[in-house]
Order: sequence, then structure tokens, then C-alpha cells
Amino acid sequence: MKLVQTMLACALAGAVGSAAAVGPGDIGNLTGLTVNIGNSFAAGAAFSDEYIFDIMPESATAGTAVTINLDIPQFDGQEFAIENFMVAFKDSLNNIIASDFQTSLTDYTLSVFANLPAALDYKFVVSGNVTGTLGGSYGGVLQAVPVPEAKTYAMMLAGLGLVGFTVLRRRQA
Repeated sequence: MKLVQTMLACALAGAVGSAAAVGPGDIGNLTGLTVNIGNSFAAGAAFSDEYIFDIMPESATAGTAVTINLDIPQFDGQEFAIENFMVAFKDSLNNIIASDFQTSLTDYTLSVFANLPAALDYKFVVSGNVTGTLGGSYGGVLQAVPVPEAKTYAMMLAGLGLVGFTVLRRRQA
């Protein structure tokens, strides 16, 4: 029995400590998590990667910064390049919530942030056209930080008021 518990603990520790990038697909509940994302493509490809995630049980601020891998300085020309690079948060009906897009060929980093209410099947979409002679790739981080609800702030203020009232009564006594 002890051996089984030890093996399960080692497997869980290995899974939690993993820093590998997640490919397009379903991420699950993103609330409170940071996920590395990325993908590579052959020269001439057009792509549109979708990362599907949920925000549960409360609202969250979701954000990301995605970077295009650039040229290798040892070679002439555009070795790794992506044009028409775009990132966007979409809801389950494919309505764009927030987006950012490449404004010039030297615009290498895109970032987008949005306050998302608790819901299922949000999409983070990364798209573009690979124009590099050796292909193209992107990498980044997708993160969702929970936003406290109004009742949480009200409870905190009520608690601070009670503490202040108690201190005031003790000073008067």
C-alpha cells in the first residue's frame, strides 16, 4: 500500500512540475492557472489555433502575451516569420471580447486582457500566415486570475469596521 501511495505521489509531482507548452485544444478550467501555449508551423502555412477554456466558479481577469519567434542572425532573409498575426478572446458564440493584431512586420509581441464572467467554452484564438523560409512559431502564457465579487469586498469592509469598533471601545475603557 505504501508503494502505491509513493508512486501516485511521484506521478502527481511530475505532472504538476511540468512546464511543457500546451497545444491547441481544451484546457479545462483556467481560473487560477497559468498555462504555457505555443505551436510551430511549416513554411507557407496559414493557421488558426483555438484554446478552449472555462472560467468557473467566479469571474476572472484573463490575459496573455504571445510572441513570434524571430530570425536566426546567422542566415540572411526571413527564416522564421508570421504575418497577419492576431490573438483574440471569444465567447462560446464566437463573438470577439478582446483582440490584438500585428500592426507591422516588426510587431513581435501581442497581448490581450479581458474581465470574463464565469462561463463555459471561452476561446483564445491565435492566427496568422507563415511567411518565413524555415517556418514560424509562437509561444506565450495564458492566465486567469479570479476577481473577487462585490459581496467579498462588503464582507471585508464589515470585518474591518468591526475591528475598528472593537479597538475604539477598548481605548475608551
